[in-house]
Amino acid sequence: MMTMKKAVMFSVAALLAVSTMATQAQEAAAPAETQTADATEVTEVTTAEATAEAPTQAAAPAEEAPKESPQVQKLVAMYPNLIARIAPYGKVCFDGEECDINITVLAPAVEGQARDGESLYKAICATCHDAGLIGAPKIGTSDWASRIGKGTATLYNHAINGFNAMPARGGADISDEEVQNAVDYIIQQSS
Repeated sequence: MMTMKKAVMFSVAALLAVSTMATQAQEAAAPAETQTADATEVTEVTTAEATAEAPTQAAAPAEEAPKESPQVQKLVAMYPNLIARIAPYGKVCFDGEECDINITVLAPAVEGQARDGESLYKAICATCHDAGLIGAPKIGTSDWASRIGKGTATLYNHAINGFNAMPARGGADISDEEVQNAVDYIIQQSS
């Protein structure tokens, strides 16, 4: 008997939901009909009047984006962590558009020549050492004073073989000489 009551209640709830959706669809269709009627009235303007007004009219403003319903606004306010969690992970940037990130691409190595320390730093090391990620010492700060005091041989060794959270060679496929150039650049900027 109890399951029959639940089935009836579910059926009533479903019917109410369907009728509400149908009403909302009719209300949404009503403004569209009035817009088409307005459009036919506008087309009845004579061509002489249209050509006379054309130079003086400015471009029509773009249509405004639909606003979120009060229920959606309330949910966004109540659950900011959820909104942050489902936000887009990244952004596609096209050539010529401004982007909120900068990516430096490392130029390919020329056979027999080591790349300079600055370009290596910007392409590989800056990711961690500009922001101080995972305890990485920030470039240009006093974080480097004690490390520089240990000597360049120690710094070269740590950079080539890895140290603490830093992977060997910064996780890149570069030569020992290039690693030394990047370390020399960091020392120059941090002294």
